[in-house]
Amino acid sequence: MKKRLGPTDRLYPMPCPLVLGGTMDEHDALAVAWVGIGAGTPPSVAMALRRSRHTLALIREHGEFTVNIPCAADAAVVDYFGITSGAQRDKFADTGWTVEPAAVVAAPIIAECPYNLECRVTHEIEIGEYIHVIGEVVESHAEESVLDAGGEKVDVTALDPLIYIAGSREYRRLGGKVAEAYSAGRVFRHEPSER
Repeated sequence: MKKRLGPTDRLYPMPCPLVLGGTMDEHDALAVAWVGIGAGTPPSVAMALRRSRHTLALIREHGEFTVNIPCAADAAVVDYFGITSGAQRDKFADTGWTVEPAAVVAAPIIAECPYNLECRVTHEIEIGEYIHVIGEVVESHAEESVLDAGGEKVDVTALDPLIYIAGSREYRRLGGKVAEAYSAGRVFRHEPSER
């Protein structure tokens, strides 16, 4: 029997990227758990940010942002970015992390994050105390060390992305592969029998 838990903001697991707004001269980033791919055509990121966030103000001012995927080993830095206000502290100076110019947008990418997405804001929707920001992905970057042997796709094992578990408030890493997508479910297909 399943227990009813009521409305929730939890979907397991949650990604834990650092979203950066601003420019090379003035920027801030924060950890965002409520983020994901919102569409495939055009490729788009959707995320919910509290109205009070300094990074949101920079995103709204410039209309662009980057999504930077940290490794699981960087949990302490990501947590610091999530619990510290960029309006009062320079999180980059405090952690020693750095930014570098993006290729298409004015918002920089975080050098220490091995996978980055450059985005332009296309929509904003107000939901309670949050602003739901949707941005089209206009470019992506990956360090060669996290690419597969062909150099074309991100190898998620090499990337070792940090994930967040809401409720228990803990960071984790992904486990091992369990099946091949788009083929594991074929065992349930019933092909017409030949007569």
